[in-house]
Amino acid sequence: MYKPKEFWWEQAKDIHDDVFSAVTTLAEDQNYRAKDNLSWLRLFSNVNASGLNSDSYSRRSGTRADDVTLNIVHSMCTTVTSKIAKNRPKVTFLTSGGDWSLKRKAKLLDKFVNGQFYATDIYTTAPKVFLDATVFGTGVMKIYQDGERIVAERVFPNEIISDDAESFYGKPRQMFQRKIVSREVLLAAYPEFEKEILNASKAETNNSGESVTSNQVECVEAWHLASKKGSADGRHCICLDNVTLLDEPYDKDFFPFVFIRWTENLLGFWGQGLAEQLLGVQVEINKLLNRIQEQMHLATPKVFIETGSKISKAHINNEVWGVIEYTGTKPDFHVPRTTTGEVFSHLDRLFGRAYEVAGISEMAAQAKKPAGLDSGVAIREFSDIQSERFMLVAQAYENLFLTAARQMIDIARDIEEQGNTYEVISHGDKYIERIKWGEIDLEEDQYVMQIYPTALLSTTPAAKLQTIQEMAQTGLLNPTEARALLDYPDLEAVNQLATAFIDDVDLLIEEMIEKGRYHPPETFSNLEFAIQRVQSAYLRAKIDKVPEERLELLRRYMDDAIRVIQTQQMAQQATQQAMAPMEGAPAPGGGAPAPGAPPTEGAPPEAGIEPGAMPPAIAEQIAGMQ
Repeated sequence: MYKPKEFWWEQAKDIHDDVFSAVTTLAEDQNYRAKDNLSWLRLFSNVNASGLNSDSYSRRSGTRADDVTLNIVHSMCTTVTSKIAKNRPKVTFLTSGGDWSLKRKAKLLDKFVNGQFYATDIYTTAPKVFLDATVFGTGVMKIYQDGERIVAERVFPNEIISDDAESFYGKPRQMFQRKIVSREVLLAAYPEFEKEILNASKAETNNSGESVTSNQVECVEAWHLASKKGSADGRHCICLDNVTLLDEPYDKDFFPFVFIRWTENLLGFWGQGLAEQLLGVQVEINKLLNRIQEQMHLATPKVFIETGSKISKAHINNEVWGVIEYTGTKPDFHVPRTTTGEVFSHLDRLFGRAYEVAGISEMAAQAKKPAGLDSGVAIREFSDIQSERFMLVAQAYENLFLTAARQMIDIARDIEEQGNTYEVISHGDKYIERIKWGEIDLEEDQYVMQIYPTALLSTTPAAKLQTIQEMAQTGLLNPTEARALLDYPDLEAVNQLATAFIDDVDLLIEEMIEKGRYHPPETFSNLEFAIQRVQSAYLRAKIDKVPEERLELLRRYMDDAIRVIQTQQMAQQATQQAMAPMEGAPAPGGGAPAPGAPPTEGAPPEAGIEPGAMPPAIAEQIAGMQ
């Protein structure tokens, strides 16, 4: 037993011996977890794996005849993962009644986290972590600093070790990650410990023969949380069995992991998975299928022949109108009954019970919709009813992204405090942008993080179209906005052209407000729409207390746009006047102008219009927009 005079985090230096002793003791005490995880792996993968080590997870302890015929665990886990993990939650930041500068930083923080999510490929990693939660009960994602970048990676739950006594309330104070790492990777990361790394023991295996192609060692990373903020008793180290590679204080109040559980247990740290909940049903299905298989093999056709009759096997064949000669009693051909209908009814009941435990319908597992649900409204309502069963699990999946964003921000702040410049590339629908953490510099008490799980619109084309039509009919969307929301792949190119004038104006507004860059209006732009859009942005900017020099850019744009419209109208009138003589006007020097013809050069302007003034039609249109 590990009974030190001092705990590993209290040792002065060279703590690798104490760390390895603590991990070995905890692993032996919690051997039940490894056995359980091996059982869940076998259930899901339908492979009788011999162990969870790097050299045994792919080895079979039996034959393929031992595999499950109908794997309900795999079907349930993958279906639930497809249903929940299809969402791409977005983290947004709200400021506490701040001015434009604070709101601008919150907007940059939105872009920063969005860019960080894509840089770490978290939307690919998170579904794998969620699948781990359905199989093993708990999924683990690690968020950590690697040089000057942030990494998010999936961690196999069996690698994480915590003390059950400390985890009684689900909040352990220390945690270990035991991982098999290639020796050359450690040499590249810690070249100053080259001799010790080369002499470290090779990772243990369960098999008698060692791999001749891999060179891996067992590495343990340990954390102990500080007792309170600012306390010096927190510690973080990375060890091999013969050397301490990293030893530093740890002042954070969280471990660098994000955990998600399929079902929270009442006590302890680890959750309960869907595989464990379906274990009884799967075992009963396996027994029933074995009995059915045995009965099907035994229930082959038989021929009863009286003893002493002169009938051989050669006489019994499958010839058409075949003749069988016999003496005495004729042969009796008998096809036995395989199994009763009650057996198959019981099998169907077990399948139904499995779907009830998982909370999904059999049609959902088969990617089918119920018969009769053809309208978008019906499909949407049916999807909402099914989603209620997974509300808590879906919220846990969303919180995974919220916690990941919080840890990524914390690491970015650490990188900046280390004297390095940290930036990410954020890309939207129209352009990409480099976001530097130094431009944000928001403290935790200046914003509130919120999660938006999915878009309001449904994912099925019929339900999505129905929702957009309803919003357009009630006036919440105009036809142009409704068209922009129909982002179907076959309409994307057409919609991009049809809504290009909206994107153009929005980009100009963002350039003026966010970056202080002025772009004058162009004659080929939709200036009437641009004036209305910029005016709305101007009013919003005044409410948000945008600096006066940025507001001036918006006012300048609207004034310039009105002058461009005036110039275009005057040019159009001049063209009409020039074309009038060619449409039947009298020859120069004689006669009065034709009825309805514009006044000749030098004639007084039309009553009510001063030279150079905006035509009444345009003035009324602009006044209406204002």
